Amino acid sequence: MAAKKERVFIQVAIDPAKKGRFTSKVEEQGKSITDVIISWIDDYLDESEKVDVFDLKHRLDSLETVALSRIEALERVLQDNADLVGESHA
Repeated sequence: MAAKKERVFIQVAIDPAKKGRFTSKVEEQGKSITDVIISWIDDYLDESEKVDVFDLKHRLDSLETVALSRIEALERVLQDNADLVGESHA
């Protein structure tokens, strides 16, 4: 007979409505609450694969701002060139 794994329990206080939505989503995905939470804990503890989502969001926002300003500048240059070409044909 295989030895049982030692287990400990963690209790979390949560709003009943939120718990209901969580339970429903977990069940829709064919998972158990325990499996999902253990997966979260494993991801949190895995330092070698750690990704700072907030840092990535900040960097993405910065890149988007730069890209949009460069697109606007390029559109102005294209419009200026179109205007110059139109004037030379007149």
